[in-house]
Amino acid sequence: MRLATPSTSVTSDAATPEKAPLSTATYTAALDEYLKAVAALTTGAHSTAEAATQGKPHAAKYSWLLKAEEFWLLDTRRSLEADGLVYTGMTSTLSDVLVLPASDGSVAVRATVNEQRTLADSPEEPETNETALLYTFSGQDAPVPRGKLNAQQFEQRLSRGDDALGTVTYGSVESDISPTALTRQVPDSPAAIGLETAQFEAFGSISRSGTSEWAKKHWNSRHEYSQDCTNFVSKALYHGGGMRMKGVSKDRKSTNNWWRTKHSSPPHSGGGFYHLWSHTWTVADKMETFLSKHSAGIVNTESKQKEAKVGDVVFFNWGGRGGWDHAGVVTKMKNGNAYVSAHNNNRLNQRLDTYVNSQRGTWANIHRVIPEWY
Repeated sequence: MRLATPSTSVTSDAATPEKAPLSTATYTAALDEYLKAVAALTTGAHSTAEAATQGKPHAAKYSWLLKAEEFWLLDTRRSLEADGLVYTGMTSTLSDVLVLPASDGSVAVRATVNEQRTLADSPEEPETNETALLYTFSGQDAPVPRGKLNAQQFEQRLSRGDDALGTVTYGSVESDISPTALTRQVPDSPAAIGLETAQFEAFGSISRSGTSEWAKKHWNSRHEYSQDCTNFVSKALYHGGGMRMKGVSKDRKSTNNWWRTKHSSPPHSGGGFYHLWSHTWTVADKMETFLSKHSAGIVNTESKQKEAKVGDVVFFNWGGRGGWDHAGVVTKMKNGNAYVSAHNNNRLNQRLDTYVNSQRGTWANIHRVIPEWY
């Protein structure tokens, strides 16, 4: 005889999602006003934060943040104008706005900001910058933004494929090749790297035009590292320029090696793929040292940028302190001025002088890359 076993069930209280104090439309409108006020200070339409926010319906929601940035915005504008760089227009467009309320009442608003700036001396070709930002709002009854940061340096994006586990476990996964490819080969034609009109030329053992075209095509691609600028340059040199790696799989800390390799994970660890790389592939200061030791090309400072050529690599030292902090690729030359495309804040054809004048004491080295190891 089988006795019936009484069934039991376990229940829990329904989870109540957090609710933001303001609607998505209100946050969007406030940030749109804030970006217009930043543009007014950048172009000189207004000379104070108070003037830029006067009469604006959402001013109370962002005036604190704008005031905190006022000195830097005005100081940068004066520094640029001293070098003849005058912005006559600046527009910023918000997209993909996501409101993320927290349990403490604070709110993070994630949004993609597409920015276009027009210089007086080249109005037909505005500079383009697209960045995903996180704005943090206080948890008060009348929320105000308390800060912002680059979302791509704060988040890690996973692919939808089987390689997502490998990304979490081992690091980033290459975005521009088939996930089934376990080895990398230098492409031998423009079509192999997705370029339609690249003009490949004989320049040592690297194509400057290929490096530049790759950087322009991928300037707004997703980041693979929280600090992605040097990885972006390395990939432009490798995939676009055809530059060969050096010291593959050897001491990753050595500034005599430059490499990144892709590997498959064993099934018992979940499968997928992961990368190993040298510090020179992803760290600006290390890559500059590597090129200084192993490239035969000339090195110009920003004061001699008229000597630069498309496909050169630029390193920046913010404020003149410590080592090299940032890297990019020269993707345009016009009237003796160099224009740079880069990652972190994704930029396409940003004037080199704008970078240099963004912070007092900043300077740059422009490398003509001519590999000596092959």
